[in-house]
Amino acid sequence: MPDTVVGLFRSRPESDAALRKLKEAGFGPDEVAVSTPHTGRRGHYGLKVLGGIVAGTVLGALVGAIATGMVPGVHPLVPGNLLATFLFAAVAGAATGGLAGALLSMAASGDRALFYEQEVESGRFLVSVSGPRLEEAQELLRAAGAMEAAPVEAPLDSGRPRPESG
Repeated sequence: MPDTVVGLFRSRPESDAALRKLKEAGFGPDEVAVSTPHTGRRGHYGLKVLGGIVAGTVLGALVGAIATGMVPGVHPLVPGNLLATFLFAAVAGAATGGLAGALLSMAASGDRALFYEQEVESGRFLVSVSGPRLEEAQELLRAAGAMEAAPVEAPLDSGRPRPESG
């Protein structure tokens, strides 16, 4: 269920007009945030991909290592002993799992969040409203001239300050 409504504006005066309408309607400063081209929100996209790579690498290494010891008839692929084959399978599994983890985490990342981040970086202004009266906020954003006003799932990190207009 969406917990935030965002409105995308072409210019600063349009976003300021939306902020005034929201304030007049009783939305407080803790419910409204503005992302401008200079202070755009930075998602944790890179951290999500890195987490996918790490998880995939660990899982792939474990699967490769276990498969080496459990598959009957596995003969050492590398001249030497079973340990070399075990390590080879673990590395191959880690590489495969890391790639799979990276691709899956990129696919699972929020496309809408990436879209809005790119729009702000290209010069647009994003007004976000969180709280219980999201339908009213969406209508106010549309009335203020938002190019787009849509609900999104954007949980706010309580330890991170909300961006200010700049």
